[in-house]
Amino acid sequence: MAHPHQHLLEEFKISIDRLVPLTPAEISTEAHQLYDELAKNEQATEQQIQQALIHVGRKEFPYRKAYVELCASDEEQRMQTLIFDRLEPEVKTKIEAMTQHGVHVLDYVNSKLFEEQLSSDERYQVEQAILLAHDDLNKQCDDRASKRKQTFEELVAKWKAEEEKVQALIDQLKAMGERDAKWADEIRGKAEQLEEGWSITERDPQEEEIRKEIEYYAAVLDEEETEVLV
Repeated sequence: MAHPHQHLLEEFKISIDRLVPLTPAEISTEAHQLYDELAKNEQATEQQIQQALIHVGRKEFPYRKAYVELCASDEEQRMQTLIFDRLEPEVKTKIEAMTQHGVHVLDYVNSKLFEEQLSSDERYQVEQAILLAHDDLNKQCDDRASKRKQTFEELVAKWKAEEEKVQALIDQLKAMGERDAKWADEIRGKAEQLEEGWSITERDPQEEEIRKEIEYYAAVLDEEETEVLV
């Protein structure tokens, strides 16, 4: 018998499988455990599944944003281009099938798919292309890997700070509902709607959008309080 919320669970599973390659193992493991628990529990509610999506989404957010920013940098793109320039057409086509979805070739090489999808000769060709590309950039492989790790960690820290700032704004909006019982439900609903943006199946929460809601409800509540005083 299918789960009552099978469609939502399928979205959850697809999103977990698409976590960026540099997502910490503990986050991926926790996400799979949550999915398994919910999938086995036919009594699990839509709200419980949504909360799990939000929980995982907030955790993976800084790593996803850092990964995208890292792979979009000029140096990363030049490295990938230099590697592709050294590959035979058939091998290049196989690699591009992965990288066109945002996965950097270096992360693909470090994944299980690299072993599964390419023959030993093809893997050797890719590995040699990487070594030559490193030489072209006048860097040793170990030095580049170290720099890449440091850069990624710096970007993760930046995006963690961004996540905390955005969540603080959502919490600020939630707290505004305590000022007036008349508006409490509406404000709480709006805050929860914005918070759903953390879900790994939804669009990320937007700081500007949240600030506009705070500004709007601040004006509404101020007007209500003024009318009471009059």
